Amino acid sequence: FAPFVAGVSQMTRSKFTLYDVAGGALWVGGIVTVGYFFGNIPFVKTHLDKIIWAMIFIPGLIVIFGAWKARRKSMSSASSV
Repeated sequence: FAPFVAGVSQMTRSKFTLYDVAGGALWVGGIVTVGYFFGNIPFVKTHLDKIIWAMIFIPGLIVIFGAWKARRKSMSSASSV
């Protein structure tokens, strides 16, 4: 999304690269910092495998529910035509 907006606004390549690298560095720094602090919580240390599975499973359920809801809506609108 960001490259598209940068292109439409005619941002120079050097300016885009500067912002892209700075944003990436901030993102990585933030994720590493959060991981460091959460990784030192005893509950997280003992239940890390369950937390990882929940981080995979819950978004998967949300995607499946959204797809099911969209399909149900399209089926009901198709049958009413």
